[in-house]
Amino acid sequence: MTEETHPTTAVAELPTGELALAAKTLVHERIRGIRKAVGRRLGPGDIVLRPSAPDVRKHLFEEACELYWNELSWEEITDEELVGEDMLTEMVFPGLLTLVDAFLPRAANGEPDRDREHRDVAHDFLEWLAARLVELRTATGGSDDEREKIRREKAVTDDLIDLIAFRVCSLSNDEIETYQSR
Repeated sequence: MTEETHPTTAVAELPTGELALAAKTLVHERIRGIRKAVGRRLGPGDIVLRPSAPDVRKHLFEEACELYWNELSWEEITDEELVGEDMLTEMVFPGLLTLVDAFLPRAANGEPDRDREHRDVAHDFLEWLAARLVELRTATGGSDDEREKIRREKAVTDDLIDLIAFRVCSLSNDEIETYQSR
């Protein structure tokens, strides 16, 4: 892939301008669709009560972005998680999903652990992924191989947004199945 469509060396930054608006809209609509599909209002678990320290927030966000690129690049090299023409998102991004889970720890009673969570980082990363998806939707590749890589990254990034939104919204397995079967 060209550096333009797969900027692994780019600095991880939140989108700005029109791209930020498109990303926020995409995330908002995705979460609205989840709420509608599961038939309940999502609780206060998706609200950021304690923002992370700015340096911690920046570091964790950059780590999540770097892990996205590393795990995606590994899959592009190995095609280990390729089934048919698509990748198994959970298997492509195991480290990244574990990191997102660490951003959203639970207390013993099942409620969000507000003292240890970094929910704002999860939200930032979700917006960054949404911006990446918006970019991929308009990307064109020169060769058939580049177009196929863009198609795969678009599909796996779209699925990854869902997986992270499920975590941010604290969906149960039954609710996830309900959403996916709609």
